[in-house]
This record gives sequence, C-alpha cells and structure tokens, in this order.
Amino acid sequence: MRRNNSGWAASLRQSGVSRRAFLRLASALITVQWANSAFASEQHAAAAPSQSPPLEEAYPFILKAPPFTRNGAHVPLVVEMGHPMEPDHYIRSLQILNETDPIPSKGIFHLSPANGRAYLSVQARMNSGSSTILAVAECTRHGRQTTSQSITIPEGEGGCATASDGDDLPASGEVIRPPVIRIPELIEPGTIRQGDIIRVQINVRHPSRTGLTHQGAQFLQTVDPLYLTEMKVLYGNRLISRYEMTPAISDNPFITFTVRATEESTIRIVLANSRGQQFQAVQQIVLT
Repeated sequence: MRRNNSGWAASLRQSGVSRRAFLRLASALITVQWANSAFASEQHAAAAPSQSPPLEEAYPFILKAPPFTRNGAHVPLVVEMGHPMEPDHYIRSLQILNETDPIPSKGIFHLSPANGRAYLSVQARMNSGSSTILAVAECTRHGRQTTSQSITIPEGEGGCATASDGDDLPASGEVIRPPVIRIPELIEPGTIRQGDIIRVQINVRHPSRTGLTHQGAQFLQTVDPLYLTEMKVLYGNRLISRYEMTPAISDNPFITFTVRATEESTIRIVLANSRGQQFQAVQQIVLT
C-alpha cells in the first residue's frame, strides 16, 4: 500500500521548517521505508521455489535507488541478492559506484556466511545530472555480478561539494555521537530464535565532508575530508563483516545489514573516522 505523506509534508512547510531540514526529514522517512520494504521483498523471494534457472534468475541481484531526487547529499540505496551464504559458497562483498562522480565509490561492504544474507542499505552523496549507479557483488564461486540503476539529480542539487558547508569547522562545532544499534526483530515479534536472520540497523550521528569545491566544470580538494572510514561488525569475538567507507557517505548515515543469529552473545559495532577516532556500540542477542 502506498502511504500518503502529503499531509505530513504540508504541515512541515507550514510550521516554518527550512527547505534543507525538510529534505533531510523526507530522506530519513524514505530511507527507513525503503530499507524495510526491500528486506520484506527479499524475505518473500527467498521463500519462493526454484527449478535450476539461470544464474541471474537463481540469485537475483537488486539495486534500489530513486530515479529522481532533489537531495544529492542523501541518496538512499539498497543492495540485495538472493544468494546462499554458506561456508563454501557466499557473497564476499557488495560495492556501490557512480563512475561519473568525483568520488565514484560509495564503499565496499565485506560479508561472511555469518551475515546470512547479502543485504546493505545506506545513503550516499552523488553529483547532479543524469548518471548510472552500479552495484557489484562478488561470489566466492561465480565471481562478479553487476546491476545498475539510472538516477537524475537537478543542477545545483548535487551533494559532492561540501567545502562551502563547513568542512573546516572546528572540532567544537561538530556533532559526533556514538552509534546506536537497533534490531527490529527484538521489537516485533520480540523474539529471536537460533538460525533467524535478523536486521541490524546502525544510526550514526557523524558529519561527512568531502572537502571538495565545485569550480566551473571541476571539483577541487580545498580542505581535508572528514568522514567515517570503516565499520567493523563483531558477533561475540568474531569479525563477521566490515564496511570500507569513503567521503561519499552521507551525513549521519542509517546503515542496515543482516546477521544470522547462531548463539547468545553480543553484536559489537566499531566505527573509525578520518581523524583516527573510534566509536562503539554493543547489543546483546538473547535467543528464545
């Protein structure tokens, strides 16, 4: 069912919310809706029977991105693949690219069988104009598979140039907070059984500054970038996945991935930024 958000949007405008704040709130709503609907679609697809179809049909590779957006600083992206995640056959990495952007890579998510599913939801910065987003999945048996999605961002609405937005803000002016872990399955249905594939949602309060300025037809690096460089995911003492990020990540990213619940232990998230700072969060997993 399609939600009617027009009343919500109108009330925000009437309340005096700035255009930039409105776009951020709208993007946040879209991000959560996309992440949840994409995961539900993947659950349904995984349950459907198959009769040895071709590789692309057996393991559908899906990239979800808006065909048009006015907020190039916060483009919601979902990558998912209905693929086995077994010790001898799994997707080892997911990468998102836009080769026409000044920062083409939006990061590489390294997975292991412990993830249970090849799935990533994140938000990224992209340049204005019409371009193609590319997703690359690497399988331990079959090598690389790609899929793509076109996107259009109006002129002047790109998100790659941030130097004028305050890349060189002093440390006291930046809002950086430790990540917060949310696991929807702990809320509904409220129980986790051994073998369940659960969503892990990471809410991070951290700026992302490319340090680029747009001068004519060129992007120039005028100040040092500030961004999250890496996210490590540990289940107990095991490193089960790692996300290599770039300055093209959005401000305050909301990241979703999956984990197969195999034991009662903790999920620990360790984030590092370009200044060498680290931030952590821990969530206890209790099986029923």
